[in-house]
Formats: sequence, C-alpha cells, structure tokens
Amino acid sequence: MQKLMKAVSVCVAVMMLAACGGGGSGGSSSADSGAASGDSNAEIQESIASSTVTEESVSDSTAAAVTGEPRYINENPEALTGKVRFWTAFDGKFGTQEMIDEFHERYPNVEVEYLIYKNSTEGNVTADMALFSGDIDVILSFGTHNTASRWTNGMLADITDRMVRDNLDLKKEWGTDAYKYEDRVYAFPSGGLSIFVAINMDRWNAAGMGAIPDAWTWDEYLEACRKMTEWDASGKTTVYGGTDFNQRDYWTYSMRQTKGVDAFYTADGRADFDSGLAETILTRQLNAEAEGIFYQKIRLITDGTRSRDFLFDGTVSSCVESIITRFVMDTENYPHDFKIGYAPYPVNQAGETNYASGNMPNSFICINKNTQDMEAAYAFAKFAATYGSKYMYKAGHTSTWSSTDPDEIVDLVFGSKEEADKWVDVNSYIANVLAISAPAYYEENIAAYSEITSLVDEYTDYILAGEMSVETGLEQLNQLADEAIDSQR
Repeated sequence: MQKLMKAVSVCVAVMMLAACGGGGSGGSSSADSGAASGDSNAEIQESIASSTVTEESVSDSTAAAVTGEPRYINENPEALTGKVRFWTAFDGKFGTQEMIDEFHERYPNVEVEYLIYKNSTEGNVTADMALFSGDIDVILSFGTHNTASRWTNGMLADITDRMVRDNLDLKKEWGTDAYKYEDRVYAFPSGGLSIFVAINMDRWNAAGMGAIPDAWTWDEYLEACRKMTEWDASGKTTVYGGTDFNQRDYWTYSMRQTKGVDAFYTADGRADFDSGLAETILTRQLNAEAEGIFYQKIRLITDGTRSRDFLFDGTVSSCVESIITRFVMDTENYPHDFKIGYAPYPVNQAGETNYASGNMPNSFICINKNTQDMEAAYAFAKFAATYGSKYMYKAGHTSTWSSTDPDEIVDLVFGSKEEADKWVDVNSYIANVLAISAPAYYEENIAAYSEITSLVDEYTDYILAGEMSVETGLEQLNQLADEAIDSQR
C-alpha cells in the first residue's frame, strides 16, 4: 500500500472570519454570500502560516485486515442520537436534501442540518476555519489538495479503526487505497467525476456518424468534429464540431488519461510537462482551433463562457464535459430540442488504457476531528459515502462506490428510464457517465500541488493566447513546477 503525502508542506489559515450560522434540522444556510458551486476545483490559500498540531492517539500501524461482511448501516440505528452539521457545495435540490431524508429514515434520532459553502479559494478557507472552530461535523471536501491539507493539519478524524470495525475496505468499496496519510484513513474517497464528450445527437446523426463509439482516439474525435463543422461561403466557421471544457486545466485530463496516476510528476517526483506528452496535447488542440473545427478555448476563458452553453445554443456540436447532465432537463435556462449523447473521453493513442473513462476521485466525505457526536457523525459520513453517494449524480458528479446501481441512478436523476430517453442517449449515459468499474485516474503525489495547478492555469493562458509557443511555455512551466517541488523538500 502506498502512502500519499509523506512529505508535504502543510498550512493553515491565520485570519479572523465571521462566525457561520447553521440552518434548521434538514435545512440549510449559506457559508458565504456567493452562490454555491461544484463546478470548479478549489485551490487552498497557501500564503499562510504553518501550524503544529497534536494528533489523537492512534495505533502505530493500520488495524488488522478487514474481514467479514461490510456494515453500511448500524445494527440498531434507531438507538443512535446526536446532531450532525454537514457542509456541502450542493444545494438541497441537487440531491442533498434527499440524501438527508433517506438517512433520517434509517437514523430517525440523529438530527442533520446542512450548510452550503462555496467551492472556491475563499470558501475553502472559510471551511477550514469552521473546522478548527468546531462549527462543522462532516464536510464534503473537494480536491485532493484541499482534503490532504485538512488531514495533515489535524482537522480530520482518523476513521481507520471504525472502518475495520465495520469491515469497510477502501479498495473493495471505493476502488483505491491511495488516499491515506501515514497509513491511516481520514476520508471516504466516495465522490467522483466523469469526463466525457457530450454530443448534440441531431448533429451527430446528420453527419452520418452511426453509433456512439465505445472507445476512440483524439484523431477520431477530431475527424467527427470535422464532419459536424459547418462553414459559410467565405470559409468562416458557423458551427464548430467541438470544443474543450471551459476550465483552464482540462487539457491535462489527456495527461491523466495516458498516465493513470500523478499526471504532473515523473516517477521520481519531478515535474513532467516537458516529456513530450503535454506538448502533443496542446499542439493538437491549437491545430484543431486553427482549422476551425474546434472553438477557441482562450475565448471561452476570456469571455467567461461555458462550453455547455455553446452546446445547448448550437454554437458547437460537441464538447468535453463533466457535469452537463445537471442541466439537461432545465430547458428554461438551457433551451434545446435535441438529445444529448455521451461518448468516452478520447485516448491519445489507440490501444491505451483509458484512465479518464472511470469515475476519478474528486471529493471526499470527512469528519471533523473535534466533532461532539462522533458516532453520529461517522454514521452519517459512512452513509453519505455508500448508499447516500448516489445523490451526487443529481449534482452532475458521480460516486466511486462499487455497489452503485446504474438503473437506480437513471431513475434518481431523470425520474425513470422512459423519461431519461426523452433527454439523453441512455445507453451512452450509463456507459460513459456512470462508468461503473471503469479504469480511473488517481493521485498519490501532490507535492506543491496548488502551486503547480496555479502555474498550469497561468501558462495555459500564455500558450492558448499565442503569447508563448507551446514549447517555450511548457519549458518555463516545468522549470517553475520543479522549483515549487524543491521548495517543499
């Protein structure tokens, strides 16, 4: 078993924040004035001081191997009492309230209230301070870097022995045991993200593309984009065949697809932006944009436009996406009259394992180390990471839990399979969004991760805007990433 973050620079916020109030039982309030968002990966603020923490007494090594049947629900759940304050980025209508309601059916004497925090730099600093001050019992924590910062700073409860007691094995239940700290477990890695190509099926069929492929390369996807692109008499593109997702770092998912683990790093822990793979990916994208078959990503970034907006309004025929399903039935805000199809994320070379095809770990259920009702908090966290994780699909995210039932998810998200068929290609949704048991990328090394992701964003802009060549931009990015890694050794 490999350990995550044997040596990482840890930091805590040293600042005064206003106290955050909670909502009523099963209700919600807001942790900050901005709208809640699960769209973007948060970056923890790191221009803050280091803190020494005292770990609670734990055994020197992980408890005995898990044996026996897993216990997802306590043997006598009605006897459990307590109050749980749950912080999440998802409003009640995106599955949070339904999850709490189902939990209450099992544990009627545990009170749960939820509070929405913004998944942003500022929102995560607020959440960190609320963890330290004891205002959170359970948190849905986004991003490996945010979550790892919380466990290394002593904010999170060690749940190793409770998981052994309940016969819960990380690999069997959630597909990986990589997300540990010093061989102890501080988080359920239960929230995932599927990356796929969303397709306007009217355009796809009009281009004579046939069945949605089970697998394809980037060359094959761009050929499909070429066939779905429309030009006017002057040669100007009027409908683009495709576009990337609007988030700056999404081109790095092609690195994740090929490498499977630690996309930003070499095997010996150095930065890996100059090995040729990153150059191939960015050059390919810029060439497609220059040809006019791929909408320019720099325009999405500078204009603040979302790729899904252009898919729904017909500007593009397809786009790389991850959470579009949340909006498919919202025709008031996203009017459209075509079905959405879901193709797998393309591979760089034919025959490669597609590590971007599965549900990549994206969010974690964690318990505050200083929660007052530990057994109630653990019961809720365990439920949210297993039976309750299906509600992540209502927010456009996914679950990494191995016992997720695809048929149940279709009914949960769309109401029924018949209703789903009005909006999406159901088979491709099951195959490429639910993607149960498909290979999935994960991370073991996150040294200087926040600094590196900031550098990726910065140099992506330089390269896509033409201010730097791909080669020069990646060379400088790699050098600065190596310096950031060295600064933490």
